[in-house]
Amino acid sequence: MSDAVAVWAVVVAAGSGERLGAEHPKAFVRFGDDPLIAASVAALDDHPAIDGIVLVVPQGWEERATFMADDIGAGKASIAVAGGATRSDSVAAGVAEVPTDAAIILVHDAARPLVPADLIDRIIGGFADGADGVIPVLPIDDTVKRVDAAGRVIETLDRSELRAVQTPQAFLADVLRRAVAAADRSTGTDCASLVERAGGLVVTVAGDPRAIKITTRADLARAEELRAC
Repeated sequence: MSDAVAVWAVVVAAGSGERLGAEHPKAFVRFGDDPLIAASVAALDDHPAIDGIVLVVPQGWEERATFMADDIGAGKASIAVAGGATRSDSVAAGVAEVPTDAAIILVHDAARPLVPADLIDRIIGGFADGADGVIPVLPIDDTVKRVDAAGRVIETLDRSELRAVQTPQAFLADVLRRAVAAADRSTGTDCASLVERAGGLVVTVAGDPRAIKITTRADLARAEELRAC
């Protein structure tokens, strides 16, 4: 993939934050001195390969998101739009705002505030041999079992073939646009699953243990510790 291609990022930040017990949407919970969303936006804005950023936030929070980007000097974050009822709907809203000349679209969850620059490098550099998408993954250390609705173990899965998936995830722009348009967006837990369902080839690169997802207050505290390291 040429270094000259246009790369845009869509930051998905439309979650409610109920499990955090927060009064504000998750992306606007305080993380240090700024809203949580600011950390990942700043990391993407600082990366030289990223040309522009679209923010997808809860309805009514678009103006605050724009002010946040101004406050942290994120000049590439020029667009803020309202998300939808599902994550996939929110991704679709963000992708619709990406210029048509973009060759690659990164989709990142604002709930993962720590985005190391070398992780972005690996993801963007991972396109080869006809790949339509590149996702960062980590090995799973725990034993994983499949259980039924009654809690009975059905089988023990081979964890050597299992990976935990992170974001950002990157896709050829045209492939992602088609996958989002074609998919039943009520399912699909990440963008890669939509592209896979549409027949796209998704490959993996090494993730980063620092890129944790914020779900609970304990996660938030852990991310603060990691950022301080």
